[in-house]
Amino acid sequence: SKMCRLCNDGVESMHHLFVMCSHFHEWRRDAVEEVETRTERKSLFNDDPSVWPLKITQFYVGQIPSTQDLITSVMLPDGIKRRGLSSHIALEWHTSAIRLAGRIFGSVQRTMA
Repeated sequence: SKMCRLCNDGVESMHHLFVMCSHFHEWRRDAVEEVETRTERKSLFNDDPSVWPLKITQFYVGQIPSTQDLITSVMLPDGIKRRGLSSHIALEWHTSAIRLAGRIFGSVQRTMA
């Protein structure tokens, strides 16, 4: 039979095993949680010594925490792809930080005018 030998819920294929097989549902969920936990920075806009090397946030001058340690070689063995993903995360953080800083600065300028 071509049915999946692990879950019997669909035709066994590479895509089924990695994406749909209920046998690996918990592993996929755990991996998603790990990625979310490792890439979220709730303290990106707040002072937090565990996130900011100088102990205070500096997003308003375009600084962001390092993203190099977020993606390990176990998660993504290819060094080029790992650096690329790290750069994409850094770009998203930087863009969000600059937008927030611009909104705050603009509001202060209007209020003080």
